[in-house]
Amino acid sequence: MKDQTEKASKVSHIKVTHLNRWETEIIKELEINLRLRRSFDEVYVAFVSSFFNLVPQEFSTENPEVLLNFSEAEFEDNQILKSFTAKDSCFVYGTSSALIQKLKELYGNPVFTHSGQVLMDSVDKTEGPTVYLNLIHHQLEILVTANQGIRFYNLFETPTGEDILFFTLFATEQLGLDTNKVELKCYGELLPNTKVFQILKKYVRFMSAAMKDEEFLGNFTLHNLSKCASSQALSEAKK
Repeated sequence: MKDQTEKASKVSHIKVTHLNRWETEIIKELEINLRLRRSFDEVYVAFVSSFFNLVPQEFSTENPEVLLNFSEAEFEDNQILKSFTAKDSCFVYGTSSALIQKLKELYGNPVFTHSGQVLMDSVDKTEGPTVYLNLIHHQLEILVTANQGIRFYNLFETPTGEDILFFTLFATEQLGLDTNKVELKCYGELLPNTKVFQILKKYVRFMSAAMKDEEFLGNFTLHNLSKCASSQALSEAKK
């Protein structure tokens, strides 16, 4: 969560102790944390959901359950949502119905989006192929742009540094990218002082942190959430 009541925004983290009960723990935190029970003018929520599919915008009106048949992940009780990107594509994704209900109960009409939409709408699109990595609590987003458009996006569960290395190199290989030529930019918790960053740098010649401000970089999705979610809300209002 990100608090902007002070001159400089402050980020607070909530640690989930039992991953199989993440919904229950987050809902409880929403109920008892006084900082979260205040009255807010606007509330934006990004879900790092692996139960998703990215489709061209013209397919966004199709049955979302059919679109999600291509996703391997699934939750027992989920609500299906949509996030429209600035590049004429749409994330169709599912997340906890109970959590959605609690957020609406507490905040009225929060704006929901998928973390992938935040990443896509926040980075500069390039002519030459560029790889963007965004690490969010063991979830690795890999985005590849080329010719001012999106070439690839996926979200991987990466509990270890070896997983981060494997999925990054596998994606570049499958896309036919030369690790001696392609530019790779890192966001989120993939900071220069981490071991996995230093190891990955041995395999990718032009690799760097996307910005110098590590506080902003480490919480990249949160810091860009309100801007991207606002544009999404405007896009949906025009439809």
